[in-house]
Amino acid sequence: MKWVLLLLPLLSLAACGSTDNARKAQPEDQTLARHEQAGNIASSLDRPTEAIAQYEAALKQAEARDDLTQITKLSFSLAVAQLQANRPADAVATATRAAAEIKRRGGAPFPALTLAEATAHYRMGNSAKADEMASELEASAPSEIADGASFLRGVIADERNDDAGLRAALGRIADQKAPVQRADWRELEARLALRHDQFSAARSAALEAAAIRQTILDYRGMARALYVAALAAERGGDSQGAADLYLRAGRSAAAQGDTTTARPWLEQALRLTHSSDVTEAAQSALDRLGEPQPL
Repeated sequence: MKWVLLLLPLLSLAACGSTDNARKAQPEDQTLARHEQAGNIASSLDRPTEAIAQYEAALKQAEARDDLTQITKLSFSLAVAQLQANRPADAVATATRAAAEIKRRGGAPFPALTLAEATAHYRMGNSAKADEMASELEASAPSEIADGASFLRGVIADERNDDAGLRAALGRIADQKAPVQRADWRELEARLALRHDQFSAARSAALEAAAIRQTILDYRGMARALYVAALAAERGGDSQGAADLYLRAGRSAAAQGDTTTARPWLEQALRLTHSSDVTEAAQSALDRLGEPQPL
């Protein structure tokens, strides 16, 4: 099964450095600013559909203004919101269009936008393209973006059964102390331990990653880490513990609207549990998802 990756919480990175300086040097477009602020609020409240509409309106105003700085930053914000809304194909289109604009007008590359695009490609199943883009970011991007790229490459290496690649990614972010990087590090440690049948260590590391992601409001990442912990529990022989973790992961994914991910996790909870409470909770969550849509 494919791992579902949430882009790191990078919206704040889009508002720093030369972008802020450029904005201060020009009169503020109040219409653009209102739509952007509304988009930021909607995104922070986990309302990605509202955020998309507001960022699209802000981006349209930035194009009316012919402001490359704002077009770049708002395209990034829009791509992140589209990822939050489980619309990776739209995120790729947004990032590709913005990158072409930047190149055509001789603007500076925007690494956070590239990471958003790489993440979207990954979530569409195009891991080769995602890995290629992430590799370039590792070599050239600011440290926060490079670390995010390394995490993405570690996940891809794990899926490819590339032990050396997973270890390399783990080594690149091992010394980072910020919560996002520590969560990434612990999740990659959990994946590596799981590959070597160190089930207790894998479960512990994954649960720590989940706890950190909860505190930084990265709920998609939290659900994924809970899933890693569930795998460790299942392979370690703790079926009931695994069922509870699958339930927690699936319920969180379902609450975020990610039904494709939620369904198999909830179904696995049902298969493993011997508890009527877990059975009832998992079945209730599945019932709320409705019937699976045909491919």
